[in-house]
Amino acid sequence: MTMSSMTSSQGLGSTAFLAVGGAPRPAALRGSRSSPSSELRSRRAAGSSSGGPQVTSHDIPANWTGLTACLSLAASLAVKRKANRKSATRASVVGLKATDSDVDLVTQLQLEASKLRAEVSELEAEREEQLQRDRLSLFRSFDLDSSGAIGDQELRKGLQELGLKLDAPEATKLLRALDKNGDGRLQLEEFHLQAASKLIEEWRAEERAAEDAQRALERQSKELVSEKQAEQEFLASLPLENDDAGLATRLASVFAYLLPLMDALRYGVPLALAFPFLQGPFSALVLLSGVFGAVPFGLGYLALLIGMQSLAQNTELPTLLRFNLRQSVNLDIALLVPGFLGSAVSFALDAAGTPVSEELAATGNSIVFVLILACVAYSTVSSLFGVAPTGLPYISQMASEAISDTRPNDEEGSGKL
Repeated sequence: MTMSSMTSSQGLGSTAFLAVGGAPRPAALRGSRSSPSSELRSRRAAGSSSGGPQVTSHDIPANWTGLTACLSLAASLAVKRKANRKSATRASVVGLKATDSDVDLVTQLQLEASKLRAEVSELEAEREEQLQRDRLSLFRSFDLDSSGAIGDQELRKGLQELGLKLDAPEATKLLRALDKNGDGRLQLEEFHLQAASKLIEEWRAEERAAEDAQRALERQSKELVSEKQAEQEFLASLPLENDDAGLATRLASVFAYLLPLMDALRYGVPLALAFPFLQGPFSALVLLSGVFGAVPFGLGYLALLIGMQSLAQNTELPTLLRFNLRQSVNLDIALLVPGFLGSAVSFALDAAGTPVSEELAATGNSIVFVLILACVAYSTVSSLFGVAPTGLPYISQMASEAISDTRPNDEEGSGKL
């Protein structure tokens, strides 16, 4: 028992003594290490000398009882401390044993892992040997003459027994693809059935792709034939065109362009004022325009426009005249575009506080009139030569589509449209 445990036992014993034997005088307990008999003698001497109260004989058993209880409690505490130390020592030993057991387990697992790796390597080696034996056996099954090499016919027969059918050219092609040394035969190291199967599959895929492409071409060709046949049937259902290009037809085609010229007079006033030689033709056009303008509400021009469109749809009229009638109507409708643009520009400038100047208005009107005059001049000259004026962008295309309701008299067409 150590000093600290003894001190602790003494403190607890003193506490037990106070609890059992009653409360002694502080002077008698503080620092006293004498026996009960010496303490009794000192108390008697003090009592006789001082005349104080004397200790009677019944106090001695009580003090001895408290001391006995104190000693018993100290002994029990010492036994508990010893038991605790033994338990701690036993736990430490068990921990060390557990640690040793873990080390043994890790070592055992490592040994097992090494053993498994060795078994796997052995199995792989055995598998490789078995593959080599199987390959040699397969090679010998292909090598019918036991010459140690496989020819193209032997390759073909062997693959045919395996379900891969090849013709003679394909077998020769396959052998050349596998023949690394170029001797025309396959040795064992050149014989790879998987490579041969892969090549055959690739060739089959190429053949299927070629067949699909061929079928697509055939379908496209059939569609073209069907479209051409449908077109021929449609043309056959159309009436024959009137390819007359006589003088009357040519003059009528020229007069058809009076409609856009009359409608463009308002744009040509600045040019007529600037060039006096234009006043004569302008005056004639003004008189002719006055005839149609005399009809109220512009119905005269409307009737002329509708009449020209109706004549252009008549398939019995010459194609040259029908085309020029339709193109003249298109030019007249095109004059609406500069009218809208001029109105938009004037509105924008007026809103900005800058009205359109007379010079700008005259220049714009002159440009529009010159363009219309150029189109009419081109169409007039071409029509006088008996050729349809199809050179006007977009306008001529629309005119041609509008009268495409007849078929030509010959296979190549009239050549005029």
